[in-house]
Amino acid sequence: MDGTLQLAVRPATTRHWSADMPMMVFLDLWLLALTDDLRIGAITLLSLLCAPLSSAMFLYHIYLIWSGMTTNESSKWGEWRDDISDGFAYIAKAKEVRPQHDIHPRDEDIIWPKRSDQTLIYTNGQPPRVGYTFTDERNSIKQPGRYDAPIDTRWTQVQSLKEIVNIYDLGFLGNLWDSISKR
Repeated sequence: MDGTLQLAVRPATTRHWSADMPMMVFLDLWLLALTDDLRIGAITLLSLLCAPLSSAMFLYHIYLIWSGMTTNESSKWGEWRDDISDGFAYIAKAKEVRPQHDIHPRDEDIIWPKRSDQTLIYTNGQPPRVGYTFTDERNSIKQPGRYDAPIDTRWTQVQSLKEIVNIYDLGFLGNLWDSISKR
């Protein structure tokens, strides 16, 4: 391509063909060279069209690292945000509401740096009542058959996402290091 530009400009001296050239003339000559050589022009056009896409994906990935979530989790957190704003989300301490099984990992066996003792559920808008059962989804409940059952006071309605502990959010630098080191 440089040869094409040299033939088009025919410099009289040994200096570079673009020395002391106005910017508009320089750009016109580059466009001439790109249209003259179809393969180079097509590759240049393709790279110019792909650059914003790859830049946007990079910036989105940086945002996900900053916010402490993966692309799979972003839709989950969006759904929880909607459930919280609709008043459907409730939170309680897991040790108080989940049945404790004899088989569970010891704290020494878990290498993840953050832990949480929260259980988050969504309901039909009514607070959990005494006698509820967890559904197969494990993040929703089935209310008891009796409508006069008292409200279970272990559960509180979630007002904001800030109340929920995201165990995967290690802070920006921790998340960045985790994504680079592939723990």
